[in-house]
Amino acid sequence: MPEVLTAHEAYKRADEEALLLRARARARLGLAIARERDKGTPQEKIARRLGRTREQVRRYEVAYREWAEKHPHEPLD
Repeated sequence: MPEVLTAHEAYKRADEEALLLRARARARLGLAIARERDKGTPQEKIARRLGRTREQVRRYEVAYREWAEKHPHEPLD
């Protein structure tokens, strides 16, 4: 049984790590979008290029701001 419990813990850790990796990548995308918007590129143009809606692009930017707030000492670039 110890082997089963150890494997289960490893499985749960891998799942948590994957979620963190995905959240970080989403925040990185949000940062890239924010920087592009700072250059004057309209949100609509970014959305078209990504094949996403403007709302999805806005949510990526929100994900970046939330990440930066929760992880102030963990740079994304």
